[in-house]
Formats: sequence, C-alpha cells, structure tokens
Amino acid sequence: MTIDFTTHKNILFQILKDIYTETAIAPILGFKGGTASFMFHGLDRFSVDLDFDLLDEAESERVFAHIEKIAGQYGAIKESRRKRFSLLVVLSYDDKSANIKIEINRRAFGSRYELKTYLGVAMQVMIREDMFAHKLMAMHERIGKTSRDVYDVWFFLKNHWPINKDIVEKRAGISYPEVLKKCITQIGKITDRNLLRGLGELLTEKQKDWARTKLKPDVIFLLKLALENEIVSPKFQKRNVLKLVGRTIPGAKRRGKQGRKRK
Repeated sequence: MTIDFTTHKNILFQILKDIYTETAIAPILGFKGGTASFMFHGLDRFSVDLDFDLLDEAESERVFAHIEKIAGQYGAIKESRRKRFSLLVVLSYDDKSANIKIEINRRAFGSRYELKTYLGVAMQVMIREDMFAHKLMAMHERIGKTSRDVYDVWFFLKNHWPINKDIVEKRAGISYPEVLKKCITQIGKITDRNLLRGLGELLTEKQKDWARTKLKPDVIFLLKLALENEIVSPKFQKRNVLKLVGRTIPGAKRRGKQGRKRK
C-alpha cells in the first residue's frame, strides 16, 4: 500500500476535528500516540493512525457508535471491533492507499491531559511525560513487530523528554531501571532486516539512510545513558544530602584535625 501523505494527513485531521467538535464524546477522549506527537510536539516522522484513551468506560458504546459514524463519512469501514482493552475502527478511504486505524484504549493508568488547540480546534492531549511512558512500554511489549516505537523512543530521549516512571512501573510490574535493561537487550536483538519494519514508509529517504545505520546504536546508547542516570543520580543525591545535613544541623561535628580533641 502507498501513502499519499497530504491526503492521508488531511483525512486524519478532518476526523480529529469531527471528534473534538462533537460535544457528546470530546470530553471523554484523550488524544495520544504518534500523530499527537507529530502535531503538537515536533515528532519528525509521519504518522498514519489515531490513538486515544477512553476517559469514562461507561460511555464506551456511545463513543464507539460516534467513531464509526464519523469514520464512515470518509470511506469504507474495513474492521470494527470491541476488544477487551480497546475499541478499534479501521477505515479505508482509497483501495490503493494505507488504511487509517482508530484505536481507543479502555485501560486506566492515571494518565494526564492538557488542552491544546490545532487550527482553532481544542483537543485533550496527553502530557509529554505520560506519552513517553506509554511509548516506552509499547516498544517493550511489541518489540520486533514495528520499529515506529523504537524511533519514537529515540526521538523522545534525544530531545530530553521527561518520563512518568510510575506509569512505566504500573504497566510493567517491575522497576523502571529493570524496564530499561530489558529494552536494551530487546533492541540489541533486532536484525538489520527488520529494523525498518513498519517505519520505513513513514520516513524521508534521508531519514531511512540514517535509520539503517544509526537508529539501533543511538537508541541503545541513550537507553544506557538513562539507566546510568538512574543508578548514579540517587547515590549523588544521597551524598549531597548528607553533606548538607552536616553543614546545617547545629552542633554537628566535623571530622579532621580541627574536630579532634586535644589530649
């Protein structure tokens, strides 16, 4: 399937406009994922899908019906399913073009959102640190299926995005440093043949040339750096706190020649 980027982007954004100007569902959908990062945070790759969080599970049927209706205005609905953890609608607007997948997550992880505006349309968008946390977990959980997650994690790390470690640990059931270690190992096993799977068609030729040789080692380096910060930073902070306590507590004794008693 080919992607006409202008047409695909226009339809994506029109669907978003329809969703967030529909008062019945706009307040209960949190926009997230690659397209949200592309639109609001400068992600430098194209994105083809729409991802949301459902903020009120009791409204799932109403949201599902509205999304089907909105998507159906732009082409044929190829798939429409209520899954255990999500609602899924797949739209085909052209038989020769890539589909648009609209997926609404039904699980609650305590994510936060902020109001942002695009071309006059207000949208609830997941904050950066929570978006990074979910993207890191998506990479960890589906490594090898698509390299979009690997690219996005590299982009977020390179641009010093903050990350919500609590969400990572809640989803993973292990500590944040342990997740980083597992991700480093997983990425190290990705073969060159699979490196651009699900990603190559979303990059420029120049970006693809870079990704073939640099993406894997660069993201591993940045993950190792993040892991090192987790190991070194707590020790550094503890040492500085102890020094500060020694300077500020009245009566605290200093060791050394001046602190020794004369015999």
